[in-house]
This record gives sequence, structure tokens and C-alpha cells, in this order.
Amino acid sequence: MEELMERFLKIQSEYFRRRQLLFILDLISLFSILYAIFVIFQVEYFLKAIVDVRIPINIIQPILAFIIAIIGAYLLHRNDHKINMTLLIENKYPEMKEKLRTAYDNISETNVIVDSLKSLVSSGLAIVSASTLLSTTVVVTKIIVVVIFVSGAAFISFNADKYAIPVDTLTSISETITGKPEDSTNLTIDMVGNPEDIEKAQASGGGNIFAKPKIASIEGRNIDLTIYGGEGPGFEVRDVSQTRDQFTKSAAFPVDVLGSNVSDGGFSDLMKKTETDKKLIQDYAVERSKI
Repeated sequence: MEELMERFLKIQSEYFRRRQLLFILDLISLFSILYAIFVIFQVEYFLKAIVDVRIPINIIQPILAFIIAIIGAYLLHRNDHKINMTLLIENKYPEMKEKLRTAYDNISETNVIVDSLKSLVSSGLAIVSASTLLSTTVVVTKIIVVVIFVSGAAFISFNADKYAIPVDTLTSISETITGKPEDSTNLTIDMVGNPEDIEKAQASGGGNIFAKPKIASIEGRNIDLTIYGGEGPGFEVRDVSQTRDQFTKSAAFPVDVLGSNVSDGGFSDLMKKTETDKKLIQDYAVERSKI
């Protein structure tokens, strides 16, 4: 029993060491591929938007590639521990079919028939090699592939300026996917009112840029406050009479009528009254203020 189990466990240990080597080779291959892709597509361009600027991007990039590679290698080898060694050996060595499993299932039994079977199986396991269970050709092929991928990743990394996609192209792709921000020159300006002809208003000042023209009443006269457009810096005043539309400076408001509460419209009438009437109005206003 001891001899049979010793040989079986030795074969199993060698086989799973080879499986671990395949895991490492696959991990390196995936890392090399991912790192080369990150360099070509300049993943650091996108990482800058989500990673703290205090952390060097050139460190984050290989770490991210390594983490993804570990996940990928794990998924490729997640069922390795479920491999049935007895079936694997029997499939590679048909002469041991059914014998190995029977001997393994009765490993703790002792009788003439079982002991004879164990001795036969133990002799058969002496010629079993892990290299036959997991072909050396497979291991060598993976090693060659790893060397090619690592060399390619290193070459691309050292010549990133030649093989990396330009930032302008990445920006264009990003704007195509997420939507290009509006140019400030194309922003819509909100206006008061609803212009009837904005283009005409902007070109010649003849449109209705602020809805109806604004009229101010000063000294009983209506003054047009329409803003006229111009060309280039500043603006050009059109159809405006310098003599007709000049502001008229009003007389200083007398101190003795501060309490009269008269409006601008009645001020000119007040100024026409006699001194007696002004005195009367002032006294009236003072008396009204005491109520």
C-alpha cells in the first residue's frame, strides 16, 4: 500500500507542478498582451481622469495589466484542481484501465487478490511519467509564445511614440462616443422678447432684437432707447439727430419743495406759480406731514 501511494502521489505532484508552470506562463502572456494594448491605446490618457494625480500613471498602468492578467489566468486554470489523476493515467496508459481505480479504491483493504492487484499497479506506475501526462511539447510551446509576447511588449513600450495612437485621435473618439462639447461661439443667447428677424437685427440694426422698442419719457418727451448694431468694435449710431435727441438738463429741485411730493410731470407747473402760492403749498405739505 505504501509503495503504491508513494508512486501515485509522486506522479500527481509532478503533474500539478507542470500545471502551475502553465499557469505562470499564461499569466505572463496575458500581462504582456494587455500591457502592449495599454501602451498602444494610451490607457494613461483615460486613467488621468479617474486616478489621483499624485499616483504616477506609469505605475498604475502595469499594475492594472497585472491584475487583469491574474484574473484571466485564474479563469483559464480554475478547474485544474478537479482533474481526476486516476482517469488521466488510465487514459494515457490503457493497460492500467480499471486496475488503478480499483486498487486506489481498495487501498486500505488487505487480502490475497487486492495485494496482488496493488503490486501489479505499483509496477505499472513505475513507467508513468508526468511528462507523458502533460506533454513537454505543450510546455515548450508556451515558453516560446511567452518569449515572443514579452519581446513584443518591450519593443512597443520602448517605441511608444511610434506605435501609440495619437492623443488627438483618442480625444476625437472619446468626443464621438460621449458627445462633443458645444463650442462657445455656437451657444444660443437668450434674448428678451421674441425677435422677428434676428439676422436682420444683427446685420443692420433694423430688426426687433429686444421685442418692442423701449421708449423713455424725459421732461415730457419720448426718447427711443433702441440699440442699433454696428460692425467691428463699438457700434455705429444710425438715423439719430444730435440736436433733436439731446438730453435737456432740468432745473435744480428747490429745497423748499422737498416735502411737496409732486411728480416730475407737475414740477414745471409748480415752478410757474408765484412765491405766495409756493409758500402756501409748502405750509400745506408741512402740515400734512404732521398728521
